Amino acid sequence: MENNRAENTGHGDTIDDSFTSLSKRLSFDYLNASFELNRKKRKLYDMNDISSDGHNSTVDERNVSQEGFGGGVSQCSIAVQSPWETRRMKADLIEARSRITMLKKEIEHQNTELATSQLKSQHKISSLEKELAHSVKKVTDLEKHVSTLRKREQVAKEELVKTKNQFNILKQSSDDELFELRRAVKEWEQKYDYETGQLNSEIRDLNQQMMDIEDQLSMVQEELDSYKELTDSLQSKANSYDSTKKELDDSQERLAEAESKIKSLEYEIGSYEDWKNLSKLSTSRLANYTEMEKEVGRLKEESRNLHGVIGNKMLLEEQVASLKTRLENFEKNEVDVVAVSVKVKELERELADWRKLAVDFCPKNSACNPVVVRSHIDQILQKDVILTNEKTSVKNEKNQVQAAIAETKSENEQLQKQLEDYKRSLKHHQSILHRVQKKLHLVVGERDCWKQLLDSYEKDLTINPSTVSNQEQLMRTRIDMLEKQLVGYRELNGKLEGELQSAKSIPESMGMDSALTSEQYEKLRREIDTLRLENDKLKRRKEELELELENVTLRAELNRDRFQVVRYTDSPANEAYEAHGKELEKLQAEIERLRMRNRKLEEGNDELTMRLNDSNMTMNVMELNNMRAQVQSLEAKNQHIKEIYKAASNEFREVCYMLFGYRVDRVGNTNYRISSMYAESEEEYLNFRLNESGTVLNMLETAYSESLADMVQSQLGTHGSLPAFLSNLTLDLFNRTTVMVQG
Repeated sequence: MENNRAENTGHGDTIDDSFTSLSKRLSFDYLNASFELNRKKRKLYDMNDISSDGHNSTVDERNVSQEGFGGGVSQCSIAVQSPWETRRMKADLIEARSRITMLKKEIEHQNTELATSQLKSQHKISSLEKELAHSVKKVTDLEKHVSTLRKREQVAKEELVKTKNQFNILKQSSDDELFELRRAVKEWEQKYDYETGQLNSEIRDLNQQMMDIEDQLSMVQEELDSYKELTDSLQSKANSYDSTKKELDDSQERLAEAESKIKSLEYEIGSYEDWKNLSKLSTSRLANYTEMEKEVGRLKEESRNLHGVIGNKMLLEEQVASLKTRLENFEKNEVDVVAVSVKVKELERELADWRKLAVDFCPKNSACNPVVVRSHIDQILQKDVILTNEKTSVKNEKNQVQAAIAETKSENEQLQKQLEDYKRSLKHHQSILHRVQKKLHLVVGERDCWKQLLDSYEKDLTINPSTVSNQEQLMRTRIDMLEKQLVGYRELNGKLEGELQSAKSIPESMGMDSALTSEQYEKLRREIDTLRLENDKLKRRKEELELELENVTLRAELNRDRFQVVRYTDSPANEAYEAHGKELEKLQAEIERLRMRNRKLEEGNDELTMRLNDSNMTMNVMELNNMRAQVQSLEAKNQHIKEIYKAASNEFREVCYMLFGYRVDRVGNTNYRISSMYAESEEEYLNFRLNESGTVLNMLETAYSESLADMVQSQLGTHGSLPAFLSNLTLDLFNRTTVMVQG
């Protein structure tokens, strides 16, 4: 008995060791130990000669243990009469019950672990299914967006084809007009030839006149030579006349002296003697006096002739001077005639070219004259201006279409890249889901195995006399099942090792990256949509401003002398483009920052990523979902604050409108449009612009401000007060509406 108790205590220690080993690993050593206990007890029965013949067979350890247990049951049923055997059976039964309770506790523990693993796997599966549904939804949204982009691209292609057709039509019309212009040029050339013939005839007449003038010049030269000879002869006569005149002057002086002497002699005739002598002298002199009178008459005649000759000489000198001037003029004219002849030849050539050009371009049925050519040229210039305007408009439209196509292509490329990223993330999620499904399948198989094992335990521990005969067959089937389970566990171990190697080869932060990428995609898509809407608004505003600018330039050209043109120094479209570029740069910097953050997370959180890939993916997904919920709540709060601010600003604008009678709209960065409450139409508005310092408002020219020139001059020009101007304008409009209502 003491040996049996010691043996039982030793076997109890082995049972405890088997329980501890069962809690550490999945093996069947505990069952083998229990069967070994029964086998040793059966040996004791053999020593007492109470064992049966079924215990003498030699099999392997597992078969021996099973058969030993069955033999113990059969022996218990056979040797019931012995009291010692009864006590031993009770002790064995108590021990078996204790083992059963311990096994039940272990089974409950395994069931709890299985339940927790099932809950974790179900939670993982639900989270992965949610992620998969979210990814599928995103993929469908992207496919819809891609389909819309394709439709837009198709519409853009159709518009491009239309513009090409319009361009071809314009090209055909321009070719036709060019042909008409060439024909007009030919007509102009014909007209030019006709006018060149006329000019040639006129040139021939001028040449004939020049020849006549040259003949006259030669005749005048001959006359000049004769006049020179006459002048020489007259000069000699004048010289002789001068000498004769000198002699005459001498004779007159002598005559004066003689007369003075005669007078003196008259006084001296006092005496007779003297008188006689004097009379004799006087008689002699008187006799000479007649001759002298004749000589004086002759000299007077010569003097008159000399005076006439001198007059003729002066006349001839004047004629000679005039002929010299005429000769100089003729020489100059001769030089000019040579230059004019050269110019005439050049003009003849140019005139021939112009006539050919005019003949080519003038209409066939019309006469080729300058008026027709001028009118035709004016028409051509007008058509050219129209064509240039149309060409510039077509170019602008073409550039806009090309820019839209390029933008659509870039957006399409970005969306394609994002779609590829989402496809990769979807494949990754699908692979994770496939692995989870495999794990779930293995867990289900393990659960079924545990259920079968529990069923087998229950069958083994339940003592039923009807099933004792079939115990050996059940043991064999159970051994086969356990061998199959062992093979399955080996295959499971190999699969798990292969998946572990594949999981190590996969990037560690794939799940986190996919989550971050989806969040970034949502954010970037919203920002892209808002930027696209702002871009469309800016494009429409740009077109409106261009139309207004064209109208202003036309009005400025018409009223250049009356009004002063105010131009924009900073275009709102350019500022919007710059702001858009800065926003894109900020977004790119934010993307780079997030990428750097992902790299840092990948480099510094290897353990976290391994834990995410191994077992704690559910917790990270839950944290990510919590973060998304927080972001959505913050965005909802921000949107609520924006709505409150918008409502408050609208209320403030309405109150200002009701109090002051003017609605103020911001149409640009520093441009403001105000419209009165009493305005008759929407066209009656004023534009103001705030300067860079933000202290002065400048009123811009509009069609309505032109009608208020007197008020602008009186209030703004003299006083420079905008409140007074707006108050007077309000009173004026109020009086008008009141008069209209009373009328």
